[in-house]
Amino acid sequence: THPWQQVIPYTDRLNYCSSFINNVAYTKTVEKMLGIEAPPKAKWARMILSEFSRIMDHCVCNGSTLVDAGALTNFWYFFQIREEIYGLLESVTGARLTVSGTRIGGLIQDLPPDFMERCRRLLEIIPEFVEDVEKLIYKNRIWLDRAVGIAAISGAEAVDRGWTGPCLRASGVDYDVRRDHPYDYYDELDFDVPVLHGGDVHDRFRQRMMEIRESSKIIRQLLDRGMPEGPHIVDDPHVALPPKE
Repeated sequence: THPWQQVIPYTDRLNYCSSFINNVAYTKTVEKMLGIEAPPKAKWARMILSEFSRIMDHCVCNGSTLVDAGALTNFWYFFQIREEIYGLLESVTGARLTVSGTRIGGLIQDLPPDFMERCRRLLEIIPEFVEDVEKLIYKNRIWLDRAVGIAAISGAEAVDRGWTGPCLRASGVDYDVRRDHPYDYYDELDFDVPVLHGGDVHDRFRQRMMEIRESSKIIRQLLDRGMPEGPHIVDDPHVALPPKE
């Protein structure tokens, strides 16, 4: 019932904790079908915004887990990170939660002039909040009693149930699409894929904390490479809409 471009808002809602990643997955799929490739600037920005979205998603998951375990203070630390990242997404897309930030062939619009400055500021403030949470809980007996050994899932069970991402890796399965089937510039970057083996609430929490740091490492490397020159979307009238003016 909808043209390809108009499907993008639906992909936001597949996981609105990190909607931009779903935008990227869908648009890359359609681009592959069409035999087109987004310009370097679009691929670079997609990776940065995806990694920030991944950090934000981990913050929501871990913050909500701690609230359910009775630790409210940490929730605000995590959600401050989320709020700051929302500011970056809003500067690029005009939206915060369901951003619809990509287009087939590129991005919704060109990046704002202060994009890199905003990104670097986020990389400065995120570690402090993460460290504050870790200091509050990693030796907290209440948290440990409510997380260690709770809801443990083995690697075989995780695979059988179709688990992916940090939940899969926290169960001991060493698999990450960014490394094992790299796309865009991931094969040119240096980052680790943390793997834990307990498969319980505690390891799923720790897994996300480690992955926040790896995502920050990825973003920093992309920023150090510099923003690519050129357009934010392909120059193809069959795919890209003309400028509004």
